[in-house]
Amino acid sequence: MSVFENNINALALKDKDLASKIAAHIVSDVPQLVCENGFYNIIYKNIYLHNRENPLGEAKEIFMRAENTPVTIHLIYGLGLGYLFQVAAANSKGTVILYEPDLNLLKIVFNLVDFSKDILKNNVFIANTLDKAGEYIYQKSNTKNTPLMLTTNSYMDLNGAGFNELVEKLRRMVGSYTLDLKYTKKKFFPQLSMMINNIPSLIKETPLTAVKDFYKGKTAVVVSAGPTLDKNIDTLKRYRDNYVLFVVGTAMKTLAKHGIKPDFLCIIESYDSTKQIEGLDLSEVNFITEPYSHPNLRKFQFRKVFSHISANMPINFLWSDMCGENIEEYWSKGTVSYTAINAARILGCSKIVLVGQDLAYIEGQCYSKDSAYKDLVCSYNKELGKWEIAAKDFEKFAASLSNSPDAETRKRVATNRLVNLNKSLYYVKGIKGDMIPTESVYAAFIKPLTEFTEKFNDRIYINTSLVGAQIDGFANMSLEDALKDSKPVGDRNIGVDYKYDTEKIVNKLQGALDEFKQIAAKLESGKGILKNLKNEFERHKAVSVDVLKCLKKLSINYYDLSTNYKNTFFDFIIAAERIDLDYEMKMTKEFTQETVSNYIAKMTNFYEQAEKKMKLTEQRITNVIKEIE
Repeated sequence: MSVFENNINALALKDKDLASKIAAHIVSDVPQLVCENGFYNIIYKNIYLHNRENPLGEAKEIFMRAENTPVTIHLIYGLGLGYLFQVAAANSKGTVILYEPDLNLLKIVFNLVDFSKDILKNNVFIANTLDKAGEYIYQKSNTKNTPLMLTTNSYMDLNGAGFNELVEKLRRMVGSYTLDLKYTKKKFFPQLSMMINNIPSLIKETPLTAVKDFYKGKTAVVVSAGPTLDKNIDTLKRYRDNYVLFVVGTAMKTLAKHGIKPDFLCIIESYDSTKQIEGLDLSEVNFITEPYSHPNLRKFQFRKVFSHISANMPINFLWSDMCGENIEEYWSKGTVSYTAINAARILGCSKIVLVGQDLAYIEGQCYSKDSAYKDLVCSYNKELGKWEIAAKDFEKFAASLSNSPDAETRKRVATNRLVNLNKSLYYVKGIKGDMIPTESVYAAFIKPLTEFTEKFNDRIYINTSLVGAQIDGFANMSLEDALKDSKPVGDRNIGVDYKYDTEKIVNKLQGALDEFKQIAAKLESGKGILKNLKNEFERHKAVSVDVLKCLKKLSINYYDLSTNYKNTFFDFIIAAERIDLDYEMKMTKEFTQETVSNYIAKMTNFYEQAEKKMKLTEQRITNVIKEIE
């Protein structure tokens, strides 16, 4: 077989679509292959893609400067003649992802260099699109690792101005994935607890798709708490009869202060965020929330409560399985504004207008002046030489975040929030083309909002910020211009009588209790093996044969527990501990006294937490079954 056939056949075993794309591509721009100083090089678009003196040395030096651990992700930007790619493939202890967006180069170089052995390695992946590279990054990401981009100066020159944009896109992508993992670690068990506690309320709520297209053809306005909300209050009042109003929790007090009543309030947090709406009359407002949101949110008197069962949230698959509700329509990306936009789509609104969706800090303001977080300001600290977020009134800010009666607890929560905000300070392209400050979470929201407009392209999307972050897919115009042609909404009273099959839900909960009995036996067995491992390790003071035997038995028991109950209640119970333990196991390449000691500590924590959380969950489920029956 030819060199090209070797490469394509190897790639086809991993990515048949990319292999077909490369094979079918017709070369349009043939580069010049040269040999200088005993090394081959390639000139493409008048640029040498490698160092002219020593391309192999350049590749080795680039790789040597990078971290190299079993969890490191080496993202190679640009194939060239493969020097850096092959050095990484040969030496990486972690994962190698080659990102080469130019099919032309892939086709040509696959004809020149045999990469088949590199391609076939289990830790090597090739991507031609940023989305595909992102998929591989997501698969290999952990809360403790960040992809390292390795490339040559020549590739930066080849891409010109686009290189910085590429780096920004990757940073947002990685930031989003890291947030997902941290969210999994911190939120899975709390969300499970919230969802179980909410079931007696959930069975009385209406899934949003049960009233699909109720507002078909109408205009929706989605209000967030960005600084520009204040500038749009008068226009919101003037056209109030002509649109369906969705508001996120942090903006509710601003609207209430100005006498504007929304049709729908959206809050999805699993922490107690009732501070956002306490003291308000919500009896004529519909509430849209998630199955896993905090139970205290359901204690307010609303006109009607609707469930938005987001299909990207794993916990909702448990609820979907229990209640039989199809959740494909429920798109979400972790931001309540996105949930509100999707709710407007489900309800049939054909024009969706954003207000206060600045996704940036405007004129020093972080939020609307009447919002729950009004005390935050963003200003340039000349002494430190950087932008900084602070609270104008720290006590008020602390009180807006925490309901705790303990002042020290409120202070700690507020301090941690400010530290995290400043750590995540970020810059994005503004509507006016300038770079403006924001936080990484907001920056990560921009791409999903753009993707939403691409997927559901049968609607009109308008952003009225005019000074905030640029959100592609949304037309930028004033709220006045967005609403001047709108028509009265008419009947807003949604009447529906939806009933869940409560017997089915109770049976599913009982099934979880039965599963816990099987798991409890495996946990006991694992604890026994762990006890023997500790005794053997203490007795020998070394990694003996007996210690290794115990390690193997314990690993098998852990593997059974962590893989046999995927997508069940137990999977959410052990999520945080499993992430830490899996990371420790990947990092352990040999058993020494230190690594075994770390392994025992992590395993001890896993079994203790699994048993403790399972007993808590078991009690919650038992209580819920009694309450339903």
